[in-house]
Amino acid sequence: MIFNLVGSLGLFLLGMWLMTEGLKLAGGHALERLLGQWTSSRGRGLLSGILITGLVQSSSAVTVATIGFVNAGILTFQRALWVVFGSNVGTTLTAWIVTFFGFNVKIDALTFPLVGVGAALRIFAPYERGKALGMALAGFGLLFMGIDALKVNFSGYASQIDIQSLVADGGHEILWGLAIGIMLTVLTQSSSAAIAIILTAVASGVAGIYMAAAAVIGANIGTTSTALVASIGATPHVKRLAWAHVVFNLLTGAVALCILPLFWSLVTAIATASQVGDNLTVLLAVFHTCFNVLGVVLMWPLAPRLSAFLLARFQTSTTAETEESHLDANIATVPDLAIRALGLELNSLLGASGQLAFHSTAPQEAQTAAQTAFKKRIEHVNHFIGLCLKSSLTHAQGEQLSTGLSACHHLYNAYRTHREALVQYQSIKTSTLPVLQQLKQWLEAVDSVNHTLVHSDTTLQQEQLSELQETYHRLKTKLFTAAVDEKADITIVDTALQVASLSRRFIEQISQANTANQHFTGTTTAVEPPLEAGPDQVPNHL
Repeated sequence: MIFNLVGSLGLFLLGMWLMTEGLKLAGGHALERLLGQWTSSRGRGLLSGILITGLVQSSSAVTVATIGFVNAGILTFQRALWVVFGSNVGTTLTAWIVTFFGFNVKIDALTFPLVGVGAALRIFAPYERGKALGMALAGFGLLFMGIDALKVNFSGYASQIDIQSLVADGGHEILWGLAIGIMLTVLTQSSSAAIAIILTAVASGVAGIYMAAAAVIGANIGTTSTALVASIGATPHVKRLAWAHVVFNLLTGAVALCILPLFWSLVTAIATASQVGDNLTVLLAVFHTCFNVLGVVLMWPLAPRLSAFLLARFQTSTTAETEESHLDANIATVPDLAIRALGLELNSLLGASGQLAFHSTAPQEAQTAAQTAFKKRIEHVNHFIGLCLKSSLTHAQGEQLSTGLSACHHLYNAYRTHREALVQYQSIKTSTLPVLQQLKQWLEAVDSVNHTLVHSDTTLQQEQLSELQETYHRLKTKLFTAAVDEKADITIVDTALQVASLSRRFIEQISQANTANQHFTGTTTAVEPPLEAGPDQVPNHL
């Protein structure tokens, strides 16, 4: 039944997903180090993409990691381009795994030991990365089970599937193969799954070799749909890399289709010379590898112009509201890289808190726009943390994300208190009450500390806040005195007290956010700010 084929494919995809997720979690730091150190030239970037994709068996994971480094400013777009091109070549290892292990090895000898050992590690390993490795091993075993099931089910249906009739009825086998390859990849959202199905169909005698070769080309073209979907609403770097991926696959596919008979002859000659055999599945694996190598050869002279073209087409606005973010939903799937990106974004956000000033020469509309932009950035960070929490995390990663969430919590409190304090201050700003001059000096002091706090070490931060605390108490005394001795308007005095209290609360929240961020990045341990709670403390409603 058709359900058997669907179930076989589901088993393969489940194994691929478990293997990829486990390897990403177990080797996140290694992935980060390799990409950070091995991409100093386009040749090394290409080699990095090939090797890392071959290890983790996911070009998507490598592309996401590459995006993370570009967003962090560690890797240039030009170097990242070659990592992505290399990841296309690295995915060809799947075809070799399916060919040599799926068709030439007794499957029981691999699957059950891998699943058994993997499950044992997942349950009993004392460390999170050991558990992740167990998940990857179990996934590897399930992947082989899926290949075996596909082979069995395709063999059973081989006599019932008459693809040649499509050609006899006026269809062209190459066009049919291309369409089938694209459709399989779009439906499964995995070129690896599509390649496994194509190889199994060839081994079972369902499809001819030219149709299968065209289907391999179609599978590579089909992966562009995943890249384009991932680029919707993403950062400019993601869009650039997605379109580079599209150009690579479309150009390579078009050239390979135009010279397919000649190209297949070349593949056969290479297979014969290297003595890998004349088995059709082996030849198809060689074709898949040569096809992606052809793409690298084609892109080598074109990459500088393509890079310049894409950099010119996707520009980032420099306004505060649309300031380029280090965060992207695609990065959230790799916890180590997500945490790195989150640290950069929190540092940037704390730096932007200096825009929340009580005394500014900017018009009221500009101050309101700055507040709105700041709020949106906090909400963006919170949303990103929520995406990260959906991934498999180690205990340490969970704690780091919790600390990042705490920093956002304090920043949001700071935004709310600043907004309220500024509204109330505007209502009494034009009053001629002499004591309001002290309030103005206090707010200027708050602005000054706010601008320097994020760059201060723990000791200096405590000194600055202690001085503010003393100034705050002196200001309150003067305001009470003005109400009693100078017969000042009680309404104005009360509003001034509220402004002083709210602004004090504002700088306290900025301080706590800074402390949480320092703890997040590991630069210091958490220290409670010296500002002490008083009866006029504004309640925390978050």
